[in-house]
Amino acid sequence: MAALPYAEYGSVPLSDVRAQGWLLEFLQRQCAGITGHPQASGYPLDRTFWDNPSRLPDVADPAMVWWPYEQTAYWVDGALKAGFLAGDETVHRMALAQVEGAIATAAPDGFVGPELFRTGNRWPYAVFFRAVLAQYGMTGDRRLLDALVSHYRSTPHPMDSRRDVSGVEILLALYAETREPDLLQMATELYERFNCEATDHNVDLSLAGMGSDRPVTTHGVAFNEIAKLGALMYAATGERDSLDATVHAYAKVEGAHLLADGLHSASEAMCGNDPLASHETCTITDYTWSLGHLLQITGDSRYADRLERVIFNALPGALMKDFTALQYFSCPNQVIATYASNHNSMSRGDNRMAYRPGHPVQCCTGNVQRALPNYVERMWMRRAGDRDGRVDEIVAALLGPSRIEARLTDTPVTIEEHTRYPFEPAIGFTLTPARPVRFAFTLRIPGWCREPVVTVNDRPIAETPAQGGFCRIEREWHPGDRVDLTLPFELVAKRWPGGGVSLELGPLTLSHPISAPLTVDTEDDWERTPQEFRLAGPQRRLPGFPAYTLIPESPWAYALAIDETSPPDMADVDVVWSESTGFPLDVDTPAVRVVVPARRVQGWSLVETDRVSRSLPSFANGRFRMVEHEVTGQFTLTPPLPEPDTLPDRLSEDVERIELVPLGNTLLRLTVFPTAEPPENR
Repeated sequence: MAALPYAEYGSVPLSDVRAQGWLLEFLQRQCAGITGHPQASGYPLDRTFWDNPSRLPDVADPAMVWWPYEQTAYWVDGALKAGFLAGDETVHRMALAQVEGAIATAAPDGFVGPELFRTGNRWPYAVFFRAVLAQYGMTGDRRLLDALVSHYRSTPHPMDSRRDVSGVEILLALYAETREPDLLQMATELYERFNCEATDHNVDLSLAGMGSDRPVTTHGVAFNEIAKLGALMYAATGERDSLDATVHAYAKVEGAHLLADGLHSASEAMCGNDPLASHETCTITDYTWSLGHLLQITGDSRYADRLERVIFNALPGALMKDFTALQYFSCPNQVIATYASNHNSMSRGDNRMAYRPGHPVQCCTGNVQRALPNYVERMWMRRAGDRDGRVDEIVAALLGPSRIEARLTDTPVTIEEHTRYPFEPAIGFTLTPARPVRFAFTLRIPGWCREPVVTVNDRPIAETPAQGGFCRIEREWHPGDRVDLTLPFELVAKRWPGGGVSLELGPLTLSHPISAPLTVDTEDDWERTPQEFRLAGPQRRLPGFPAYTLIPESPWAYALAIDETSPPDMADVDVVWSESTGFPLDVDTPAVRVVVPARRVQGWSLVETDRVSRSLPSFANGRFRMVEHEVTGQFTLTPPLPEPDTLPDRLSEDVERIELVPLGNTLLRLTVFPTAEPPENR
C-alpha cells in the first residue's frame, strides 16, 4: 500500500516479505492450531457471515447483530495473512473465501454486507476491510480496491456509535492508494463528526480529550482503534494538532497503565499498572497495530521498541505454545489459571484467565490471530527517493528472522535477515541486488541497547550508531554484501506500585515459571453465564483443543534479593544462554535462563473465597453498561503483592537461587516481585 503524503515511511507489499526461523514456526503452529480450526472455539467462529449477506446471525438483541461480524472479521484478517506467510494454502483459502464472497455479493450500488449496516454499527467493516486490503497487497488485484471504493461511495457513512469512526482508517488507506479526493473528504468529515459528537462516554478519544491532561480510563480496544486516527489524519493532511493529540494520548496511557509485559492494562477498561492489573488479549493485537501506524507516520523508533516488547512477551504469554488455547485476560503475575481464577473486577471468578480454545466472548480468540502476522507485515518499511537526489531507502524496522524482495532504484534486491532475535543478540543481513546499485539500507537500533555495534563486510561503520534511533547506510551495494548488528543485552530492574520490581533482559521481560500439570477441564461453564451476557455459544470439544486447569505445584512466593540499581549488580546473577536451535518459546526450552537470589515470603498464598463481586457488561437494547453481580462459589485467585511495611518480618532467613526465563515461555508466572530490601533503604 502507498504511504500517505506526510508519513515518514510507507509499507511494503506483504507479498514481498517472508517470515523465517522462529517467526515462521510460530505462524505454522498458529495455522495448525486455532487459526486453522476456528470451529474449536465455538460460535461465532464456527460459522461464516461475510460471504453471504442474507445469512444473519441469531442474536437475542437485534441491536447486537454486529458482534459476530466483528469477531469473525478478526479471524478472517489473521487467517488470511497467517496462511499466506506460513505457506498454508488451506488456511489462506478458508479466509479468502469470505473476502471473495463479500465482494461477489455486494449490492448493485457497491455496498458490501447486510443492508442493516447501512445505518449504523459499521465498526466491523474496519476489521474486515483490512483483510481485503491485505489480499490486494498480496496480489495487486485492483478489483478488490475498486470494490471498497464503491462501498464507501454507495451510501453516507454513519456515526451511529463511537467505533463507526474507525472507517477513517480504511478511507485513508484507499486515498493513499488512489489519491481520489472524495475519499479524503469522506474521512475528514467522518472524523469531524466524531469529534463534534464526542460524549462523556468517549471523551478520552476526541482530539480535545486526547490532547488534554485528563487521565485515560476508556476501553483498551476502543482506545487503540480510535486514538490512532488523529495521527492518520495528520499523515493525510499535514495538520499537526491531530498528530500531537494522538502522541499525547499514547504517552498518557503508557505513563499510567503500562505493565511489565510491555502492554497497557485493559480488563476491559484501562486500570493502572498495579502488579495484578491485566489486559484483554484483544488489546495485544490492537495496541501493536496502532503502534505500527505511529511508527510509519512519525519515524519515531520508540514505537518499534514498544511494539517488539509486546510481541515478544505479552503475546506468547497469553497462549499455549501450540496455539490451541489462549487466555481472555492475561497478567504479568498469574499463579493460577482455572475456570474460577479470574482476579479482575470484570467477570471476577470466572474462566477468562484460563487457557481455553474459546471464551464466553470470542473477540480475543479471533483477534489474537492477527498479532504475529501484523508484526511480520510491519518488519520492513521503505521511503521512496525523490527529485532532490534522495535515493530509495529500505528500513529494517522490526527485527527478527525474515526475508524481503524489493525493487530499489528499479533493481531487484533480496535481503536475508539471519537471527534468532530476540533470543540472541546478533543479527546478520545479507544483501543481494541483481546488479551493483546505490540505495540506503537503514537499521533500527533499539532504545534499550546502550552499545550497539554495526559492521559492513566486517568493518565498523564510520559513525557510531546511536541508541534508540535509525542507522542509515547509503552506499553502492553488491551481491553478497553483509551488514551485522550486535545488540548487547543488559539486565535492567523496573519498579512498580506496591513495592514491586521486575527484571528485563534487552527486549525480554523475565518471569519465574511456576510448574503446574496441564489438567484438561472437561466442564464447560458456559451454562453458568447469565443468559443476557452470552455472546458465544457452547464449545464443541475437538480433539487436540482442550481447555486447561493449571494449579501451581512449585513454590512461587518469593521476594527478589538483589541490588536494584539499574542495571542490577551482576555479582549474584547468572545469565545462561541456550545453544538449542528448537522453538525458543516452548515452556521447556527457553533461550535464556537467569538465576537470581531470592527469599521466600511467609504467609503469601492464593486467595480463596466463596463470594465475589463480578462486573459484567450488559448490551440490553444496544446500550453498553457494566452491571455488578454478587456470585457465590469456590474461587481461587492470584494474590496481590505483600504490603511493603509488613514484608521484612515475613521474609525467610534463607537465600535461595531461583530461575527466571522469558515471560513468553511461561503459563503460570511471577513477574513483578516484592523486594527483600527493607522499605527505608529503597
